[in-house]
Amino acid sequence: MDKTYCRYHPAQPATWHCRPCERDFGNCCIPLSAEEPDATPTCPLCRGKLAFLGAANSAQPFWDRIPQFFRYALQPAPLAFAALLSLASLFMPSWKLLWLALFSVATKYLQSVIESASLGGRDAPTLGSALDSEGYSLFWRLLVIFFIAFGLIWLVQDFDSEALFWAVTLSVQLVIPACIIRLALDKTLGAALNPEDVGTVIKAMGWRYLILWAFLFILWQSPDAVVYMLSSGLPRVVLMPIAALLFGYFSVVMCAMMGYAVFQYQGALGYAVAEEGGLPSYPLDDYLRRRALAEAEVRVKEGQTGPALEVLTQALERAPNDLKLNERFHQLLFGLNARERCLRHLAHYLPLAARLNPAQAATALLNARQLQADYLPEDAQVCERVAQALIERHKTREGLSLLRNLHGRFPDYPHIPRAYLLAARGFAEGLGQLEPAQKLLGYIRARYPQSPLLGEVGNLEAIIARLAARA
Repeated sequence: MDKTYCRYHPAQPATWHCRPCERDFGNCCIPLSAEEPDATPTCPLCRGKLAFLGAANSAQPFWDRIPQFFRYALQPAPLAFAALLSLASLFMPSWKLLWLALFSVATKYLQSVIESASLGGRDAPTLGSALDSEGYSLFWRLLVIFFIAFGLIWLVQDFDSEALFWAVTLSVQLVIPACIIRLALDKTLGAALNPEDVGTVIKAMGWRYLILWAFLFILWQSPDAVVYMLSSGLPRVVLMPIAALLFGYFSVVMCAMMGYAVFQYQGALGYAVAEEGGLPSYPLDDYLRRRALAEAEVRVKEGQTGPALEVLTQALERAPNDLKLNERFHQLLFGLNARERCLRHLAHYLPLAARLNPAQAATALLNARQLQADYLPEDAQVCERVAQALIERHKTREGLSLLRNLHGRFPDYPHIPRAYLLAARGFAEGLGQLEPAQKLLGYIRARYPQSPLLGEVGNLEAIIARLAARA
């Protein structure tokens, strides 16, 4: 079965589908609210309710999870199940009815493992799940399946054809896992014996069903192989509980693998369920921000830039100081070359970015300069912070342009020494212009004789003096 991916993020598996729009969306486009976990999300384009695709496109192939199936059977409940079988082989009386009851409960537990794994559960079911009234009936239904299988093999022997015998034997062996899966899911003998229902399981997996069957065959033979290797050195009284323990353990591994295979191919089997932790949800503020960003991105990719701007505008009315929303709004305005609106927004966005993410503010300033070559922020501290970010990015000239005549533009700014020391470093280290650097350092000494930065000024003056002497 081919996987479906998000239309707008081709690397992300699809989780939701909009039938009217014929669009597939991943979790990247459809955030969920933690305050409304049961609410069905809506399409960002038509506002219609989305159809849930479950983990059909995101489930890991079962052959990549082989180690996890073995760890699954090492949880307390499966280990207790295997231990009980081992103890029963030692101490339980040989009463047929008692053993039938034990096997019926064991069957119910193994079927519950398939059912739980098919729903994406990572924790094995408790032993209590095998003690309800379904235990006996499931055992008899499974027994009927095996009787029919053995009956077919027995009947075909009368035809005296070795080719026919092996063909039927292999066919029966191939079909039995699908019958067991169908019984675990539907809990009816009719579904487990119905060729159409059983064929649906095989068809959903395609040729990969052969991989599942091969793994199951190896696991089924594993307890016998281990017991055979131990048989020459251990007495029967020790060998029997070991064999029962291994049978219980490997049976859980097999059932977990069959259940997960159903989970992996859930789309083709006609149901949708998410893996535990597969659908992240967010607190209200984070959810609203993510939803606005995702919808804006979808609309931009659909060529609907006007509605995208409206979505972001409404989101900014709710959260005017959200840096991510402001950044996306700025990028969209700049990309549309909406000069006046972009510059008006920068009056709010640039101080916010300068405070929270100066590197981001530096990018915004460079964008602004493309719209207006002489653009300058209207706040001294913003100028200083953005200038430092630009100088650190080796955009020295752009950074120095923000600090030029800073004392004249902002005479009350208390951090002129710090800003001009930054400018001096930019001239000396970034541009190799020693004379302007010396003038700025001299200005700091003359106008701010009590500045705590005079020590750094002296150090830089000494460095500049050495550089000048070498020149």
